[in-house]
Amino acid sequence: MNSDNGTFWDHLDVLRSALIRSIIVVTIASIVVFLLKDIIFEDIIFAATKSDFPTFRALEQITKILGLNSQLKVEPVKIINTQLAAQLFIHLSVSFYLGLTISIPYITGEFWHFIKPALYQNEKTTAFKAVVFMGILFYIGVLVNYFLIFPLSVNFLSAYKVMESIDNLIDIDSYIDTFVSMSLSMGIVSELPAAAYFLAKIEILKSTFLKKYRRHAFVLILTAAAMITPTTDIFTMLLVAAPLQLLYEISVKIVKNVETKNKTSISPTNQV
Repeated sequence: MNSDNGTFWDHLDVLRSALIRSIIVVTIASIVVFLLKDIIFEDIIFAATKSDFPTFRALEQITKILGLNSQLKVEPVKIINTQLAAQLFIHLSVSFYLGLTISIPYITGEFWHFIKPALYQNEKTTAFKAVVFMGILFYIGVLVNYFLIFPLSVNFLSAYKVMESIDNLIDIDSYIDTFVSMSLSMGIVSELPAAAYFLAKIEILKSTFLKKYRRHAFVLILTAAAMITPTTDIFTMLLVAAPLQLLYEISVKIVKNVETKNKTSISPTNQV
């Protein structure tokens, strides 16, 4: 870390200004989302309840290419509201969450400009790559949930019945809570490769450790998948566990690659 002449109060003032600017950006983004109600809810959030959702169309095309007779059956999902003010509060909360998600690149930039003066030149490149990498991984996790995990879960759970005479009427609160919690959770856990890279860089995490405890990690992944999914069905849990296991394997490769680079940088030929 690099030292500078700024006092504690100077740093605190810079941080306060960054937080205020971030709050303003999140507020503006949330207002924009709020005003785009029809597009946000009809074409994005509740799109997974429609048979023409891209994931369902892609699966249908895959079954045709493979020559399979079975077709993906997308059951219509009936969303209901049981509380008087629920839709208003959902509109407000969704606007905030989406506004926050959209503002992450700006917030990340503010965070970067805050810590940048405290870093040496050789640290700035590594830190900048790590910050960008984390942002990209977060959005990848959100998109994986949106296009794969969430729509398949909704289709499966909304169609599942213990008796044909019992209709599934999905409460809007349940739908939105599941959508938001799974999106944020998948975005956060997708940071695993970035965390592995950082720990490998400071030589705390080793690839041999990850390989040795791969089976234990699988159990932890299943536990994390069960915690991420608000529902308790095995289908959704396995849908979440699959990309998490893939992230674990990617982390193993990343740590191995970092170890190789570290060995190369301290080899006798580089020290001469």
